[in-house]
Amino acid sequence: MIGERLKEIRKDRGDTQSDLAKKVNVSLSTVKSWEGGHSEPCHSMLVTICRMYHVSSDFLLGLSDVDPLFLAKTHSQLTDEDQKFMHFFEEFLLYKGSKESNRQKR
Repeated sequence: MIGERLKEIRKDRGDTQSDLAKKVNVSLSTVKSWEGGHSEPCHSMLVTICRMYHVSSDFLLGLSDVDPLFLAKTHSQLTDEDQKFMHFFEEFLLYKGSKESNRQKR
């Protein structure tokens, strides 16, 4: 999962494998190995990659399907009024979810 996500993120940001290797000071073969699923970056390298590409570790590890940079780009294309509407809708869904959760606990 890490390799697939890393490749996706890298390409979305317009970097080649060689660009990524240079940015994080590893060999090109190391990046190819990560993206091919033959090995994984160490913990400190994951942190470096997440900070560099502005993604959460949960997204990179496949624990979440939410890419913060994609959301930021998408939201920036909305009007202020649409952004407010989305915020209210999000609050409604969270409220609705908490009500349903409370009902199931009873």
